[in-house]
Amino acid sequence: MDTQLNAALTQALNGVRYDALRARVAAMSARYRAEQVDDTTLGMADDLDCLAYAAFRMPATYHAIRAALLAVDIDVATHLDLGGGTGAAAWAAAEVWPAITSEIVERQPAAIRLGRRLIRNLASSNQRWTAADLRRWTPDRRVDLITIAYVLNELSDATRHRLITTVAETADTVVIVEPGTPRGFHRILDVRRQLLQHGMTIAAPCPHQHACPLTTSDWCHFAVRLPRTELHRLAKEGTRNYEDEKFTYLVATRAPVQPAAARIITRPTRPKGQVVLDLCVATGARQRLIVSKASKEVYREARSADWGDAWGQRS
Repeated sequence: MDTQLNAALTQALNGVRYDALRARVAAMSARYRAEQVDDTTLGMADDLDCLAYAAFRMPATYHAIRAALLAVDIDVATHLDLGGGTGAAAWAAAEVWPAITSEIVERQPAAIRLGRRLIRNLASSNQRWTAADLRRWTPDRRVDLITIAYVLNELSDATRHRLITTVAETADTVVIVEPGTPRGFHRILDVRRQLLQHGMTIAAPCPHQHACPLTTSDWCHFAVRLPRTELHRLAKEGTRNYEDEKFTYLVATRAPVQPAAARIITRPTRPKGQVVLDLCVATGARQRLIVSKASKEVYREARSADWGDAWGQRS
C-alpha cells in the first residue's frame, strides 16, 4: 500500500514547482504544530495547499490511522470518514479490510478533487466522496465504522460535542486519531468520556473503562515509523530517510470486546538483563513491570514487545 500511495503522490505532484510547494508546506507545518482551533477557515484553501498537505502530511496520517485501525478486532464492511481530506483513512481502511466500502466526507472541493485522483491508483478502490461541512453534517444511514482523524482540533467545543453525539448514534465502531500531543490527548479524553456516556465500550488502547490513570504531566500517545521517499524529503527539506509520527487514538464500539490485560504506554527500556515495561492495566492503574532474564519465556516476549502493544492474556 505504501508503494501505491507513494506512486499516486509522485504522479499528482509531477510538474509542481518545489519552491512554491515548500512555502505552502512551511505554512501548513506551522498551523499543524500550533493546533489552532478554527472551524470557519478552510485548512486547505486551494489546489496547491492540497498538494502540499498530500506531500507533507498524508503519508504520516495514513500510517497513524492504519495503526489505530489494526486495533479494531471486528470485521468491517462499511466505513464513513469524517473530514477525510485527501483520503488517508480510506487508503488505510482498504489495506486492513480490502473489500470495504468507504465514504469520505470533506468540505474542501480541492481536497475532494485530489483525493479522487489519488484513489484511482488503489487496486481495491471502492470509495466515494461527499461534499459536506461537519458543522452541519447529518448522517443518512448507519455504518460499521466511522473514523475521525486529525480533525477535532479544527472544530470548536460545541461543534465537536455535537458531532461525537451524532457519531455515537450512527456507527457500531468509532476510531478517533489525534496528534500525539498533550492537547491532542485531552481532546481524546473528552471524546472518550462522551462515548462512554453514550453506552459505547472502549476497545483500545485502554484495557479498561475507568478514568485514565495518567496525570496532567503525562499523556498517552504512541509512535509509528514511516519511510520517507525522496519527494517527502524534498517537501519537508529533511535529510533522514524515515520519520516517526506520534499520535494518540481511541477505538470505541458497541460490539462485544475482549480487552487486553494491559497496554504498553511508553517505549520499553532494556537495561542489561532486564526489560522495563510501563503498562496501563485492566484495573485502571498505571503499573511498571520489570522482567528479568531469569523469567525466560516472559523475558523473550518482553524483548520483542513494542510501545503500544497489548500485553498479557485478554480478559
